[in-house]
Amino acid sequence: MGLLSRFRSNAPAQTVHFPVSKPAALWRRGDFVAVSVGAEFQTVYPRGGTPFILPSFAVEFAQGCHRFRPLNDHLGEHAENHGWHSQQMQALSEWLPRLIEAGALVSSEQVRAMCSANAASDSNERIESIGFPTGGQRVPLLERALRSFAENAQRHGRAPDFVVADSSTQAEHRALYRDMLSELSGSLGVRILYSGEEERLEYCEALIRKGCRRDAVEFGLLDPLGTGFACGANRNTLLLQGAGRMLCSIDDDVVCRLAAPPEARAARLALFSHCDPFARWPFASAEEARETVTFSDHDFLAAHETLLGRSIASLIPYDGELDLTDLDDEFLRRLALGGGRVRTSFFGHVGDPGIPTSCYYLFYQGENRRRLTPSEEHFRGALTSRSLLALVPGPAIGDASISPGMAMGLDHRELLPPFPPVLHAEDFVFGAAVWQCCPGAFSGQVPLAVHHDPPPGKPILTPADLGPDRRIVLFEFAQLLRRAVLDFEPAPRASTAERMRALGRSLATIAAMPLEDFCEIMREKTLAGESERLAYLENRLEQEADLPDFWREEVERFMDNTRESLTCPDFDIPYDLKGGRTPDQSRRFMQQLFAGYGGLLQEWPGMVQAAVELQTTGVCPAHEIGPRR
Repeated sequence: MGLLSRFRSNAPAQTVHFPVSKPAALWRRGDFVAVSVGAEFQTVYPRGGTPFILPSFAVEFAQGCHRFRPLNDHLGEHAENHGWHSQQMQALSEWLPRLIEAGALVSSEQVRAMCSANAASDSNERIESIGFPTGGQRVPLLERALRSFAENAQRHGRAPDFVVADSSTQAEHRALYRDMLSELSGSLGVRILYSGEEERLEYCEALIRKGCRRDAVEFGLLDPLGTGFACGANRNTLLLQGAGRMLCSIDDDVVCRLAAPPEARAARLALFSHCDPFARWPFASAEEARETVTFSDHDFLAAHETLLGRSIASLIPYDGELDLTDLDDEFLRRLALGGGRVRTSFFGHVGDPGIPTSCYYLFYQGENRRRLTPSEEHFRGALTSRSLLALVPGPAIGDASISPGMAMGLDHRELLPPFPPVLHAEDFVFGAAVWQCCPGAFSGQVPLAVHHDPPPGKPILTPADLGPDRRIVLFEFAQLLRRAVLDFEPAPRASTAERMRALGRSLATIAAMPLEDFCEIMREKTLAGESERLAYLENRLEQEADLPDFWREEVERFMDNTRESLTCPDFDIPYDLKGGRTPDQSRRFMQQLFAGYGGLLQEWPGMVQAAVELQTTGVCPAHEIGPRR
């Protein structure tokens, strides 16, 4: 019959209220582990605490409280879902104090207290450098970007250094960059530093003389595999140039024109994890974007400094409202360890979304999807227009869910991990590496967007481009590498350097396997990831009856194409690695990339320490470029 059977009744169901806390308190499940100790009881273990023995029906109620809501709302939903009557609910309510004591339920006030207990002093240090990764024939783009950020800084009384990290392989391109930067330094009256191949090679030798491994140094700062796209190596150069300080990294096709959310919410701080916190406005054309978005003058660096480098305790409003809608166990676990600080900060973007495919739009939900699908005409136009506004509606602190590198702030006063040095979406992997390697690190999202304006003609794959002639499962190698990073389980209380080296060993171990074993792991990760994505889309189709037919049909076609693509022999090879290589070559190349990044992670703490020591002797990866005389 079970422990709850004594409370079963044939009386009609009725609404029951249980005033167990003050009305303002919200509750969700705590961070606990539950194991059965018999048919009717479970052991509840709050991490780091003492186990409790509680009835299974009470524990199951707590496990179902996924979001912060009033307890009466949780109770009412539980009663409706299980058909429970007043006596049964009364029995459950009598166990609520013990659930709270056991840590099976946590309140919004407890989260606020955990945030406030994250005691870490704030030094109010300012961002003193803005870096630009670039390379190739992009001199006019870089000049436009640097000029716009320099003028913004000057309008707001700031005088940062500007650092250019250039991965150009041709000497004539590097000469053009140096000439332009020299001219710009004189005309704007700003300090500009430059790191090209000559400066980078010289600096690599300096690191090697300090005891750093040559293979790791060259993989992290150059492009020894000849990929032709080494933005991450440029970003690593900026990190070493700025070791011990706070800095910004800006894409060279970004313009410092700043937009606020069209529908700004009340200035409350949101905490988020395992979700997309951005509000998104997909435009059917660039003209529509220009008519909708309003740019205004903001101090770019000061906006980053509202979050970057700040302790969590200093950011929590004393009596203001916290938005805890999107929070999970892992975030709570990190808060409980204490010492939290915002180590990375990000802006949103308006203009080109910087993604390889608009298939990602099919995963939008809520208001984002409604703004995508007001009509079929708008929907079709948005899939092809490469025009989007994406940003948080208010300040937010979160995990590795999103880390757009177009205009990011980096607090490198303490050790941060390196970027994967080659291929696209290196920022996507970097965000995951920060979360895994830096135990007290959180990301900060600033409710402003920069203008991302690359040259015209950049293609974007739409759902209509997929079919028998183009079967794609993974669009970018970064998706696989990020999954491997997030699958790693670090020791929660290990130091950043220890966690970084352990993550590096984990990736290197995977890479060191025989090729077929390595490929099996990649295939399993691909299948697991696609299973989750397809289940998500199927759930949306089943549960949301009001979806437009044209959106539903497009999602169903995308799912059919994904399923068919999973039966292809090369389903495990990302689309960005297929050009110019055989499947076997692509898989071996993936193995090299895993090995290289794993080795770089292991060596990076020593490289950063060497960079700090070299600074004291005036040796840096970037050299000052004086104004042309």
